[in-house]
Amino acid sequence: MDNKKRNWYQNDPIMQRYFRQHLSHLKDWGEERLYQLGEYCAGPMEERAQYTDRDGAPKLIRYNRQGEEINEIWYNEGYLQTVGDCYELGVVGWRYREDVPCKIPFFYTQLMFMLMSKAEVGFTCPVTLTMSVAFVIEKYATEEQRKEFLPHLASMNRETLHQGATFLTEIQGGSDVGSVTTKAVKNGDHYLLTGEKWFASNCDADGALILARTGETLGTKGLSLFYLPNKLKDGSKNHVSIRRLKDKLGVRAVASGELILQDAVGYLIGKEQEGFKLMAEALNVSRMCTSTGSLAISQRAFSEAITYATERHTFGHSLISYPMIRESLLNMMVDIEANWTLVAQMLIHFDRVHTTQEDSSSATTTLLRCLLAMTKVKCSEQSVLHAKEVLEMHGGNGYIEEYVTPRLLRDAQVNTVWEGATNIMALEFWKNMCRNQPDTNQNILFRFLSNILNEISLPEYAEERDITWQELQKVSSQFDYLVQADHLTQQAHALHFLTSVTQLTCVIFLMQQAENGWKQDHETRMIKVAKYYCNRAYRPELYEIGSSCIPSVEYFDEIVSDFMEGTLINV
Repeated sequence: MDNKKRNWYQNDPIMQRYFRQHLSHLKDWGEERLYQLGEYCAGPMEERAQYTDRDGAPKLIRYNRQGEEINEIWYNEGYLQTVGDCYELGVVGWRYREDVPCKIPFFYTQLMFMLMSKAEVGFTCPVTLTMSVAFVIEKYATEEQRKEFLPHLASMNRETLHQGATFLTEIQGGSDVGSVTTKAVKNGDHYLLTGEKWFASNCDADGALILARTGETLGTKGLSLFYLPNKLKDGSKNHVSIRRLKDKLGVRAVASGELILQDAVGYLIGKEQEGFKLMAEALNVSRMCTSTGSLAISQRAFSEAITYATERHTFGHSLISYPMIRESLLNMMVDIEANWTLVAQMLIHFDRVHTTQEDSSSATTTLLRCLLAMTKVKCSEQSVLHAKEVLEMHGGNGYIEEYVTPRLLRDAQVNTVWEGATNIMALEFWKNMCRNQPDTNQNILFRFLSNILNEISLPEYAEERDITWQELQKVSSQFDYLVQADHLTQQAHALHFLTSVTQLTCVIFLMQQAENGWKQDHETRMIKVAKYYCNRAYRPELYEIGSSCIPSVEYFDEIVSDFMEGTLINV
């Protein structure tokens, strides 16, 4: 079956499971919308994405036929159609509507986002940025600014929609935001901004958040946040020009460019010299989207892999009958299940802090930031691995641009860099891990994980539970050591520590998911997923040559068969 002709929601039992578990109150209102979106993304959106990536990438038009400088970006008609369709489906807007059953959580709009990301990460990048700008305007803008900007950013009408962007990076420093040199000078009810931005995605957005320096204070403390409209109130263009577009490895659908600002009009958001703190909130939304978009790439890669392995015959047998192929598919699926548990917990806590606000305490906010760092790193790194694996499984065909596999690999790679490269996220994780529970002085994340592990009681993985307790004690001891270590030692071990804690967290979340599945439906599949993931991480000797267990024989049918349209393949 051609994977492009599937309904990507209907054929995603994992997404359906998480919808039932966490969004059942939206079933009558929201699930049919996901079915419709799943069909749209696997059909028209996917077809347009292929054209945009190869032949229809954005182009900078510097001059019109009269020789006048217009500095505009050309987009192909199919891409513009996708833009209109998807924003009108509410991927950003539903959160801000009143004609809904309740305030729509990020958990729901991120499911929409993931379905779109399976087709076109280059399009969901502008969605991410628009979502981020709307979020900051919602939380930190004045009432007058919210009334002026938010209805357009959240519009579900393509004629009134304003897309957003965030402009941070300058040539002298990417992650080093404190090195920003763009200046802002107050001029009545607005500021005039002068400077350059080196890497600005969605660079012709209708409205962008931009950091600029007010006063002489150095570092991030001297930065203020501004809303930069593309057009001024009189309809004329703001004083921002695009020097050139970047020739990127992937996500070619989104226009990323270098910007020059010369007395560009900007409106202060929040207070002067509090800009970095506010922009960090926009980055957290972007990191949420980077995580879910990466998981979507992993799922698309798996879907392409299992479709190809089922249909492709070589040496007289289907590819999927070979044990090494089965083990690759098994490991991919178990990774995806683990990453889903991380994403789900991250989204749950994002909504607790920012949507329902049922718990916006400093401890829960810190826990959310830890989850964001773990999820962003693990999902983005593994999407590259999974895209590489599906390309190799296709053999020579996988290297041909007529297949989606090269695009998946090129698009996946950017997520390890965007909104904080892996090393930066490791440092961010360490910083938040050092913020202890205010009332007990316990580590917030370890306390959270211990509480979950205490509730796990299924005898089916009693041994794995004991091993997990030992690993929790081990990483806790590593944390105690690093807290007392010098700064250089902390930095040297930050990524190793993040990797260890993330793996442990996935084991615990998988056990929790398996426990819930057993209690609700007597489901045994997730028990096997949890056991295999735990033992693969902490007891690899169980699967070594000469052991009694071959994973591709022991686990494949029960863990993977749900994704083969009910057909079990016999070895």
